Amino acid sequence: MLRMDEEPGWAVALERWCTVVRPGEQVLRIRNGGKVLCLAHRESTACLCLVPGWQGLLALRPGLQVVSGSAWVLPLSQMNLVKLQFFIDQGVAPGGWPARDEPWAVLSEGRARGRTTSGLESWYLTLAMRGSATYRAFARQLRGSESYQLLGFLLEQGSGSEKLQDLAGRYGVSVSHFRRLCRQALGGAAKPELRGWRTARALLSMAEGASSLTDVALEFGYASSSHFSKEIRELVGVAPSSLIDITRLSSE
Repeated sequence: MLRMDEEPGWAVALERWCTVVRPGEQVLRIRNGGKVLCLAHRESTACLCLVPGWQGLLALRPGLQVVSGSAWVLPLSQMNLVKLQFFIDQGVAPGGWPARDEPWAVLSEGRARGRTTSGLESWYLTLAMRGSATYRAFARQLRGSESYQLLGFLLEQGSGSEKLQDLAGRYGVSVSHFRRLCRQALGGAAKPELRGWRTARALLSMAEGASSLTDVALEFGYASSSHFSKEIRELVGVAPSSLIDITRLSSE
């Protein structure tokens, strides 16, 4: 078992992370050492102190500074909390969420420190359903990030058939920078993700309404109903008509 001040495998010292961090908001999973960790931020007079051995998630804006103590930045694998928060918010009524005021927010993992990535996501969803004050502060920090704003833009503007050049122009940045922003927000390339979003929205439209296959295909930018059917078979593995039959049976 690791001592509190011993380096975990595949970890990076927090002080070193602060010197090489890329631009943009970040979500970190950190484990504190054997002393109190005190953090400051160049845009704020606030100070954050974490007890020895603390482990959890830290959402922050660029500008973090380690005042005293030491901690390790643990890998988060492919976990994307901003994206998860965005889709949590899509399932609730649009809210007048208060603006973030602090440069950071933290969530302690408590005693369950050995969670996998999927375990962390389940844990975060549980926190979201409970809606504690610490969760709300953390979610507020995520909602203020550029990645969160970009996800909203992509959901509204990205049909899945548009070229990235057009989306980048509307967003007001170069194509190369837009690709980088999308990769950070989505956790991967934009086109496959937008393709999946379009397919999901089209299937939901079919399940909820009485529109024909052709009408849905045209509404969501497919060249034809056969193109739509081919796309569904490639992504889901069955024909759209089969999915409609399944949803009808489940509602009876």
